[in-house]
Amino acid sequence: MYVFLSPKTRLSKLVSVLAVILLALQSLVFCPVQAAPLPLQDDTGLEDPAELEAFADGVMNALMKRDHVPGAVLVVVKDGSPFFSKGYGYADVENRIPVDPEQTLFRPGSVSKLFTWTAVMQLVEHGKISLDEDVNTYIDYIIPNTFPEPVTMSHLMTHTPGFEDVGQDLFKLDEENVQTLEEYLKARLPERVFPPGEIGAYSNYGTALAGYIVQRISGMPFEVYVQQNILEPLGMQNSTFQQPLPESLASNMSKGYNFQGGEYVEGGFEFVVGTPAGALSATGADMARFMIAHLQNGQIDGTRILAEETAVQMHEQLFTPDPRFEGMAHGFFRSMVNEKLILSHGGDTFLFHTNMFLIPEDNVGVFISTNGTTGALTAAGMTDAFMDKYYPVEVQGPAQQPSGFQERIGPFLGEYYLARSNFTTFEKVVSILSPVRINMNQEGNLQVSLPGEVSQYVEVEPGLLQDRLEPDNRLLFLAGDEGQHYLIPPVPFTFIKSPWYGTTSFQGLLLIFSLVLFLIAVVRWPITSIVNRKPGERQSAGARSARWLGFLASLVGLVFIIWFILIMLDVHPAYGVPNIFFQNPPGFNILIILPMILAVLSLGMLIFLVIAWVRKYWSVSGRIFYTLLTLAVFVFVWQMVYWNLLF
Repeated sequence: MYVFLSPKTRLSKLVSVLAVILLALQSLVFCPVQAAPLPLQDDTGLEDPAELEAFADGVMNALMKRDHVPGAVLVVVKDGSPFFSKGYGYADVENRIPVDPEQTLFRPGSVSKLFTWTAVMQLVEHGKISLDEDVNTYIDYIIPNTFPEPVTMSHLMTHTPGFEDVGQDLFKLDEENVQTLEEYLKARLPERVFPPGEIGAYSNYGTALAGYIVQRISGMPFEVYVQQNILEPLGMQNSTFQQPLPESLASNMSKGYNFQGGEYVEGGFEFVVGTPAGALSATGADMARFMIAHLQNGQIDGTRILAEETAVQMHEQLFTPDPRFEGMAHGFFRSMVNEKLILSHGGDTFLFHTNMFLIPEDNVGVFISTNGTTGALTAAGMTDAFMDKYYPVEVQGPAQQPSGFQERIGPFLGEYYLARSNFTTFEKVVSILSPVRINMNQEGNLQVSLPGEVSQYVEVEPGLLQDRLEPDNRLLFLAGDEGQHYLIPPVPFTFIKSPWYGTTSFQGLLLIFSLVLFLIAVVRWPITSIVNRKPGERQSAGARSARWLGFLASLVGLVFIIWFILIMLDVHPAYGVPNIFFQNPPGFNILIILPMILAVLSLGMLIFLVIAWVRKYWSVSGRIFYTLLTLAVFVFVWQMVYWNLLF
């Protein structure tokens, strides 16, 4: 959930796709749509709202039609005032209710985090939170001391606390199943898998934890604190973190849609359990006031939510993976886009996709939010078009790879997964569904590939590569002290090179090997035992037991594979993701014990395998098949252990 979308970078789209996949526990029906590039426009300057409207209308209408997005809102602020505000399409398709930027509420997802970080900075300003204090100081449960360095608020704000990713229970579709923030945090405490302050791994849990600290220190529920200390002072009268929405706002909430079978399928209200990480509902007009307040260093219309020095600090760099990257501010993402410093954040729920970015140098802010499952492409396309139109730069021609490049980059070629992954529960399987592959193409360029997206990079400094088409898009390759290889973009989505045994190709081959042997055993043995049986012939009890044990193990393995696939294919029509993300399906408790049963059966098969060769059960070919089947069972059990599916 909740992805950063830096405008004008193809890498941002890559990260967007991966993060949305992670949000959904990675649906097997993932089918990305390639965003078509828009032509570079002549710079006319952001001076005339009417001119901007004509430009935005053309871009938005084209993108929404292409991406099947029913509704969107676009807001631009400049020099302390709203400059442009317009709704596109429908907030309610069935009743033909148009989007109204003043009244229609959208769910901006992780843009909510900026309100959480603003609340944190308010308490920092008042001396109630120290950015460098162990967060255990502020909470009533314990973050384990897995590493010598404690987790601090600075780590939470920069997505470097080192937590593994946890997606289970983050979203619910009905209020009855929603835990309180405290219950959620204590029940879903993730493992610490990286030393704090080192690896950028985007963390919804970390932001929810920061919001809980705000709640405990302020003595009031998080959503109440934000309402009283941020939303109301800013005059954001049509925005709230409350779930469900208060009656006064519920009728203005935009519907969310998934385009399926040539029509829009309506989804319900998405309950975000980790409230501070993404539960905001807001209008475009209200978000304009939030952007203005930050562009004016904490104030709007004479009302301050942050002291000027606090706001300036909040926008300054707090962490960067490399001095050549802008890195993270205190919650904002910093990036150079078309030679402009951008402060930004994006957000995704299942149904809504949002991008917000500020250009402090020009006192400009842009907010775009969409109400369709494919709206991330629309948001990215509009932000790219805006930057190219009003802040164009000349794209330099492709450069040549420097000498020695192939030798330097050789160890980094291979398959990568996001550091924002789960490592200790069954959610780990998500990481194999979104691999990034790094290889050299025939032209000698580094090629970054994922489903539906291929980019080419040229080395500009040792280990630092630049997109051939978009110079702002850079990647850093670093080798760790213990032999790890990292691919690091400017945003906190570090990629880690997979070991050879963890790649999708190797894991896929192992799965196919086991599946084929299971199928042969389940189909062949019952038939051959009947067809080949001779009158009066009787197999030894040991041989019969060995075969039945192999048959049972194969059947258990097949049932698990088929059942798991069916669960992943049981996709919610409105949200476009497997229903298991929202609640465990019927029989799930039986499914999760099948690998344990298989592990026990594998030990029995190993014993019978030895006996079969010693006592010469069956023919030689029969014993060889039993050997292969035993190996297949052990391989499958190992895979279950590797992906944390053996509970």
